[in-house]
Amino acid sequence: MTHMKKSMKAVWLSLLLFPGVGQIHLKRPLRGLAFMAPVLAALGYLLSDAVDQANRIANQILAGTASMDPAALAAQIEAGSGNTVWANVAAAVLLLCWIGSAVDAWWLLRQDGQ
Repeated sequence: MTHMKKSMKAVWLSLLLFPGVGQIHLKRPLRGLAFMAPVLAALGYLLSDAVDQANRIANQILAGTASMDPAALAAQIEAGSGNTVWANVAAAVLLLCWIGSAVDAWWLLRQDGQ
């Protein structure tokens, strides 16, 4: 029963906390880092893209070329979301690594007989 708790904890850590944490919990740090690295890169890209877009809109507002109307700002955000291809790739990497990490943690436990 202790093994079952350990196994479920590893899967839940990867699902709910961060991809790769379950593998690290199972004493497979390199495997955990293999999930963490692409997720951190994808998050970094998405965050950088969001900050760039926020700066563009803020500069337009300060210059008086953008409306302060929330609906107009929302439309501008929607229209100027940067490179959507790379944003979609980054989002796909996040999703695949997050799910893959949990499945991998579960698979590792099955392989180890836990």
